[in-house]
Amino acid sequence: MLLTLSGVGHDYGEGLLFENISTAINKRDKIILIGKNGSGKSTLLKIIADLLKPTYGEVHRATELKIGYQIQERIENIEETLMEFYMREKKNIEPETEEFYSFDRRVRSILTGLEFSPQDWDRELRSFSGGEITRIALGRLLLIDYDLLLLDEPTNHLDLKSVDWLILFLNSYRGAVLLVSHDRHLIKNVGNRFWEINNRKLWDFPGSFEHYKAERELYVKSSLKKQEKLISEIERLQAVARRYRLWGEEKFIKQAKSKEKQIDRLKKELEGVSIPGEKEGSTRIRLPEPSRTGYIVLEVKNLSFSYSERPIFNQASLELHRGEKLGIVGPNGSGKSTFLKILTGGISSFSGTVKWGHNVTWGYLSQMSNELSPEKEVIHECWGLVRDWPDFEIRKYLGRFGFAGESVFKKVGALSGGEKTRLALAKMILKKPNVLIMDEPTNNLDIWSIQNLEEILVQFKGAIILVSHDREFLKNICKRYAVIRSGKLDPLNKLEDYLNNYNEFKANFVAQRNAVEKQQSFREKRRLSNQRKKISDLLENMKLQEKELEKALENLQGELHLYSTDYQKLQELQSKMETIEENLLNLIEKKELLQEELLLLEKKLMNLDRTIFPQSHI
Repeated sequence: MLLTLSGVGHDYGEGLLFENISTAINKRDKIILIGKNGSGKSTLLKIIADLLKPTYGEVHRATELKIGYQIQERIENIEETLMEFYMREKKNIEPETEEFYSFDRRVRSILTGLEFSPQDWDRELRSFSGGEITRIALGRLLLIDYDLLLLDEPTNHLDLKSVDWLILFLNSYRGAVLLVSHDRHLIKNVGNRFWEINNRKLWDFPGSFEHYKAERELYVKSSLKKQEKLISEIERLQAVARRYRLWGEEKFIKQAKSKEKQIDRLKKELEGVSIPGEKEGSTRIRLPEPSRTGYIVLEVKNLSFSYSERPIFNQASLELHRGEKLGIVGPNGSGKSTFLKILTGGISSFSGTVKWGHNVTWGYLSQMSNELSPEKEVIHECWGLVRDWPDFEIRKYLGRFGFAGESVFKKVGALSGGEKTRLALAKMILKKPNVLIMDEPTNNLDIWSIQNLEEILVQFKGAIILVSHDREFLKNICKRYAVIRSGKLDPLNKLEDYLNNYNEFKANFVAQRNAVEKQQSFREKRRLSNQRKKISDLLENMKLQEKELEKALENLQGELHLYSTDYQKLQELQSKMETIEENLLNLIEKKELLQEELLLLEKKLMNLDRTIFPQSHI
């Protein structure tokens, strides 16, 4: 047994998140932690990691327990390369062990699994995007075999094949794993135990995902039955007690009091019957009937666009018809989000035509929820779109998106990621679009909100253009797919065609990216080489100046002996020597700075050579 929780509860000051959690984690557990947004999943991880003390209860950890916890770490040395950043972890491994000797191989395996090519390994960390840094931080955590690994939504920013790699990695992981995830493909293929936080309780279901669902349903049914029986018995006893009191005689009054005590006991028992209630608490959304579009909803012709001199699209074409639901796929960085930004006007510096069809009104749900105003309250973020609605109507509408009671007055800036996604969706639906454009809509949503959203999008009568790393979400919604390959939008009949031929798509994308990076590297190498020559010439000139100053100083030291009795001349010579010594010192300091700069240039040129002339990485 690695860790036990005994009567653990936590209160943030606004009421209990969870209470009386008593359970344990064993060595081979692969636990999936499930719960609605705001139920306390991340808080429980922090308590287990000893980064947060529970309000009450105790956590007992095994002696010398090593816990790895996924955090968005702050990278201090951004000039460090990705490989240097990973190799620093080797010092934390005990030498002369299997883990130590296999470390280099593990680094290469993890980098490859997380879609970082050998050309990326020598890139400085500052050159990576925010999503890439998140993947880098996840990969670094996986370098060491911890006794217990804690992961919070590890599939965010991973593409479909990276999720497959993570599944294989976690299944072969020697330690225990506790992870929060909404990705059903990962959940089904990793979990052997399921924790669910619901109604402030922790439900513990051992076994597979299908077994969890079946046991959970059985538990809910038996709890509902018990609840119904208790309510029925309480109502029967209440009727009996009232009747006894109406009769008024002393012996009946005693009987009434006895029945009322019985009622109190049953009410306490009823309070203890806790039923997981995702149906009552989840986001129940009804999309309005969209207006009818023309047959051709979207026409993209000869689309070309480059980013930092790297072509993303090259004469790409695509046509979307009324009611079609299209999934856009491709490796990380291939241009999926860029395509959606082009469609929605976020990028205008492209050539070719993007033409929306007759009567099209689109709604765009981006990863970043940029359409929300942080300073506004939740209710006013949506009310502006339906000014004729009374207060109770807008509050009822927001309640279907999980904003009940006083939560409608929360500032948008104070919302969690999942809450922002739900609010952005609520706002988008009020605009009554007949085309939905969605970029990773499942990020930060709990599993029930995802399933509910999925059901609604299946029933949606309009067209959908969807980018997602959640394969079940894609497969259940989309009937058509397009993959970004060689700057084109190539059609796919089914998602499996992409998954089966992923290596081909990835190799094509990497080759295209590397060709541009090589061109950029050649230009950068030429610039740095010119800079190196300039510094080298300056250093050569300084060496000559240094020799001249040293010679002048040597001559003055010789003259001191000639004028050893001439006080005035000695003072004059001493003054000249001090000036030369100061100039010499300044020259040496400048030379040292230039030598350091030259060393840095040499290192950059060496890294560029590895990009231009890649060799095997050992």
